Amino acid sequence: MTLRPLEFASPWTAIDVLLSKSQKRWLKPKLLRAQERLVRAFLSYGEPELLGALRRIGVRAGDSVMLHSAFKSTHGFRGSIDQLTNVFLDAVGPGGHLLMVSLPYRSSSLDYLNRGKVFDVRRTPSLMGLISEMFRLRPDVRRSVHPTHPVLAWGPRAGWFVDDHPGCRFPCGPGSPFDKLAADDGQAVFFNVALANFTFFHYLEHLVSDQLPFALYTPDLIDAAVIDHDGERRIVRTHVFTADAIRRRRFAVLEDGLRARGLIRSQRVGASRILAVRVRDAIECVTDMARHGVFFYDTSDLGPPSVRPIAPRDVRDPNQ
Repeated sequence: MTLRPLEFASPWTAIDVLLSKSQKRWLKPKLLRAQERLVRAFLSYGEPELLGALRRIGVRAGDSVMLHSAFKSTHGFRGSIDQLTNVFLDAVGPGGHLLMVSLPYRSSSLDYLNRGKVFDVRRTPSLMGLISEMFRLRPDVRRSVHPTHPVLAWGPRAGWFVDDHPGCRFPCGPGSPFDKLAADDGQAVFFNVALANFTFFHYLEHLVSDQLPFALYTPDLIDAAVIDHDGERRIVRTHVFTADAIRRRRFAVLEDGLRARGLIRSQRVGASRILAVRVRDAIECVTDMARHGVFFYDTSDLGPPSVRPIAPRDVRDPNQ
C-alpha cells in the first residue's frame, strides 16, 4: 500500500490517514489533552501579553476594528472569553470601536432566507463563534437590524455604524457597517482564524460588481421579516448573493494580492496568531487588481473572458 507523504502534515492528518474511525475516536481526545498541557506549560499568555501583541500589530486607541476570532483551549489565552474581549476593548479604548459580524446561519444568505427564518435582532444567536455570541449579549453592544449580515458594534458611535443597515439594499454595500468601517479608516483583525474569514470581502466584491460577467446579486429584492429592537415585526428589503457568485469565489486570489503588496500584518503571542489588514489598503489592492483585469472569481467556463481566468485554487468563504 502506498501512503501519501506525511513529512509536513499535522498529527491530525496522520491520524486521518492511518487509523480506523474507532481508533481515531479513542486517540483524538488524548492527543488534545496532551496538546493542552503542552500549551499551558510553554505557550500560554495573559491579558498584558495580548494587549502588547495588538499594539505591535498596529491597533491603537481610537481605532475602529472589525474582529474575526476563535477561542480554544489550545490557543493559550489564560482567561475567559469575556476577559479576552475586554483586552480588545482596552486596545481600541473608550474613543474607539469594536465590531464583529453576527451572521445567524452557516450556509448562505439565500438559503437562510429561503427557509423563511425570521431574524430577531434581540434573540437570534450569532453563529460566528463563541466570542461573537458572548459579545452580542453585552448590554453596551448594538446589533444592526439586517437579516443576512448583522453587525455588532461597541463604542461611542456604535449607532452610526449599525443604525442605517436596515435600509441598505446591498447587505455589505453603501451605507452598511462595512462601508462605514472604510469611511472610518478601520481595520480587520483575525484572532486565530484564517484570512478567508474576511467578511469585508463582500464590500470589496460590491465595488467591482459592475465589471463581472455574471450576476453578483439576485436581480430582485427579497422581502425578509425581522424583529427589531422594540420587538416589532418589520420588513427589510435586500439583495442577496447568487449561488453562482458563491460558487465562483476564489478568496485565495485576493489573499495573494494582499500578501504580494505587504498589506497583511502578523503577530504571534503564545500559541495564538493575529493578523490585521487596514480596509482602505484592501480597497486600493482590489482597485489595482481590477485595473489589471484580475478578479477573485473563477470565470474560466464563460468562454473568452472579460475577466482574466484564474487557477481554481479555492478557500471557502464562510461568510456567504
